[in-house]
Amino acid sequence: MNVYQLLKPLSYFRILSLISVFIMSTISGLAAAKSEPHGHYSSAYPPMAGTEYEQSVITIPIYDMARSETSPVEILKLTAFMRLEREKPITNGLGYRQIEFTIADWELYGYSEYLDADVTFTLSELPVQPKSLVIALQEGSDYPSNIIYNAIYDVWIGQKRIVSNKPGVAFTKNVFEIPPRNVSVAFEKPTEIKDSSVLGVNTQAAVGRNAASEIIFRDGTCEDMLQITEEEYMLGKKVAEEVRKGLRSLKDSYYSH
Repeated sequence: MNVYQLLKPLSYFRILSLISVFIMSTISGLAAAKSEPHGHYSSAYPPMAGTEYEQSVITIPIYDMARSETSPVEILKLTAFMRLEREKPITNGLGYRQIEFTIADWELYGYSEYLDADVTFTLSELPVQPKSLVIALQEGSDYPSNIIYNAIYDVWIGQKRIVSNKPGVAFTKNVFEIPPRNVSVAFEKPTEIKDSSVLGVNTQAAVGRNAASEIIFRDGTCEDMLQITEEEYMLGKKVAEEVRKGLRSLKDSYYSH
């Protein structure tokens, strides 16, 4: 029996009704899938304190103000490694669930083609780093939540520190699991390069020694967050430390990709 014979007893309007039901069911299924990008949501915060190791990609636009104040000369990509110490969740005085945590280690490294130099970020050597916060957006449920990251850091170009004890704040919203996944983190890390001696020879010649203060790192984003092992974290941390000591250059690996 073919399809025509099966549908023949049905009226024209009945067939249209069945087709409409099929289309609406398909659309509803697609909408539900789209509304849950993670595939599943965690139901509650991790119940106990713990240590997390994270890897991500930090993207920072570099502006040469002598050339353009609105168009970056380069989009710098830095590989980031973070160790954070997470405290036990609590319910605050307003009835909202939260987790306080501290960024205990933070290392970023990458090569800037425009600056012709390696770039690293690292936490400043301070007795205490400021606390960061995961905060639920509603009473009675841990998710969705917002996260506010706080850290005080240094910026290095090659083997020279160009920024010390810089406070930074980052933010992400609508988080449905800890550690967060499939989210973008926005942060403001404005940095001005005032010493052209830290730049590569070609860049010094291009911008001029008196124009170095016109090179600025502006607001960036953090993407592709992954949870990694302690061993993987230590390997990433070692790369950044070796770059600052002059034991490693990222230039060759940059051009090999």
